[in-house]
Amino acid sequence: MTAPTISAAPSFVSPAQAAITIPESAAPATEPLPAALAPPVQTPVLTVTGIDDLPTGLGSVGLRKAALAGDARAVYEVASRAVDGPGSARDPKLALRLFERAAVAGLAPAQFRLGNMFEKGIGTTRDASLARVWYTRAAERGNAKAMHNLAVLHAEGAAGKPDYATATEWFRKAAELGVRDSQYNLAILLGRGLGAPTDLGQSYLWFSIAAAQGDEDASRKRDEVAQRLSPGDLATAKAAAESWKPKALEATANDVPPPSKGWDEAPSATTKKPAKPAHS
Repeated sequence: MTAPTISAAPSFVSPAQAAITIPESAAPATEPLPAALAPPVQTPVLTVTGIDDLPTGLGSVGLRKAALAGDARAVYEVASRAVDGPGSARDPKLALRLFERAAVAGLAPAQFRLGNMFEKGIGTTRDASLARVWYTRAAERGNAKAMHNLAVLHAEGAAGKPDYATATEWFRKAAELGVRDSQYNLAILLGRGLGAPTDLGQSYLWFSIAAAQGDEDASRKRDEVAQRLSPGDLATAKAAAESWKPKALEATANDVPPPSKGWDEAPSATTKKPAKPAHS
């Protein structure tokens, strides 16, 4: 069987730029990220050090107090406001520093955001190598969009020669969690035999799953692949696509929810603020 018609140089769906919004329950197949949540696990609040001052315009007194006291969730929220907020409140360099503090503490969404800032050159110069480092750390903790972005970097050779085998591995992990763009890119690689042996049945499967989430390009390419499959192989691939369900997302690796009562009533910090921490 011949491979589907795909351009000679694969063009991969661009990396994601924002944290995933975790749905309240498993979303229908047409939603952007149809992944169920893993059972909630009580985890200790990660502690950040080295923050001794924050602008008053980046959140409530409670939020800034929690961030200054070292709550990594609060630090992440302030950093997000510094890079995503209204023009007058934006401070990309501060956001980079705060995301780095939370990332070093082990907060996966902060690791993802830090990698994205290095990739895009937001608040700093572009650095594909550092982007890959932080995407890798976040991906290994279960951050789905970091998996996708890391795969794109490997596939496009952003820090050197393209590594389709590693790209295929990370696209597959993200695809299994419901990331539509990874499903599409994985289908391209499998259809071309890049990073893994050519598998038109699997290519059809992932194009079909992405198409079910509303990707029109995936729908067209799925139909191209279908013409190259035997009736039996096509029936098998269709059945697999119809029965497919995403794996559960690790909530703490993909989302940073505020305290149940909001930051104004956030509990007291678990650690004392250092007198005069050194800046790096």
